[in-house]
Amino acid sequence: MQKFWIILLGFILIGSSLEAAAIRGKVRLRKKGSFPQPSPYADNVFRTDLRFTTWHLKRKFENVNLKNYTDPSEAIIYLSKVPERYKVKEVPDQEPIKVVIAGAKFHPRTIPVMTGSTVEFCNEDPVAHDVYSFSSTKPFQTPFFHNKNAFVTFKKPGGVSLKSSIYKSMQGEILVLDHPYFTKARPDGFYSMRNLRPGIYHITAWHPEFPSVTKEVEVNYGETINIDFNLSTMGLPEAMVR
Repeated sequence: MQKFWIILLGFILIGSSLEAAAIRGKVRLRKKGSFPQPSPYADNVFRTDLRFTTWHLKRKFENVNLKNYTDPSEAIIYLSKVPERYKVKEVPDQEPIKVVIAGAKFHPRTIPVMTGSTVEFCNEDPVAHDVYSFSSTKPFQTPFFHNKNAFVTFKKPGGVSLKSSIYKSMQGEILVLDHPYFTKARPDGFYSMRNLRPGIYHITAWHPEFPSVTKEVEVNYGETINIDFNLSTMGLPEAMVR
């Protein structure tokens, strides 16, 4: 009898491994060049728009030399179109996801989380900070804190842009998703997304300084598909903001 259950368990494990699919690939960033021509938008009044229900990107037009962004580890790769039956209704129990404030920066600068997740902000700077967002996904402002942490729970999917009242240059990004199909690129640009169910999806690579790229992909039982993303800002202005 025991042998029967061992064999049955083996068939179940084999079947589950055959069903699971995976997507992997590499995110490449094309360095920005100069923007030599005067921009017709240079004198326009610019206002940061934090209403990103639909996660739209807007451009900030400036007549400047453009920076180079070479770190793909800030890129988030996620499924932007998922069948409703694959979405998770309740987030599993987990420890709060830590974001460290150090050197007047958020570390990491970008994080993907599931709806219902709690983010723990840890201030390691010598001065007190607050964290706030005007996004419709989660408008909030923490009290100023130092030598202790602040906790914020995100219950709606969407984008959240983080700021601080102390340093205007501080900015972080949180992408809240209603499914677990997301990952981040490693410093070498490679990423891997596993345990996908067969189906047709849209997969998106997003970076705070680049226009996002979305591709359609069909995955089948036990299949591993390679999808690379080339994020380019050649010819675009300095910053992409929401």
